Amino acid sequence: MAGFTTDFSNVKEFTEFKEQFYEFIVKNIYEEPAKSGNMGIIIELVVRNDVKQEKQNAHVWDSQYKVLSTGKYDFDKLMAKASAFIGQTKNYSSFEEFLNDFKGRAAKGKVFLDDFNGKKTPKIAYFNKTDFPTIAHTWKEKTDSAANIQEDDLPF
Repeated sequence: MAGFTTDFSNVKEFTEFKEQFYEFIVKNIYEEPAKSGNMGIIIELVVRNDVKQEKQNAHVWDSQYKVLSTGKYDFDKLMAKASAFIGQTKNYSSFEEFLNDFKGRAAKGKVFLDDFNGKKTPKIAYFNKTDFPTIAHTWKEKTDSAANIQEDDLPF
């Protein structure tokens, strides 16, 4: 087995989210059913790294599920999110096109900590328009370091 040296230069101590505003960018957005089967919109948010703030590059997921009594999304809540992220009146040929328009857009979100069974999870209370409309966020690229490892190098 080939030797190696540990390198802790990029290791950062884990910190919890705080109940405060963060500047976010949308990495992904999609519809997905909950365990109950109720369809929901899931927004994968990343704390922007082009704005000086805590938790840069950390992920938070926001969800909005259909109202059970109507089987539809709460239009006003959905439009509040669209107003913060998209910010202009637009026409869309499909719901999918509307959701895709969120990707790569930024907004400021108020985080609160939801305490469920003693576990605190960051959730978004609401979104406002970003204070930093010029986006220079740099996405972290995934590297496939496993591609250079030979089977003989593995300890198992």
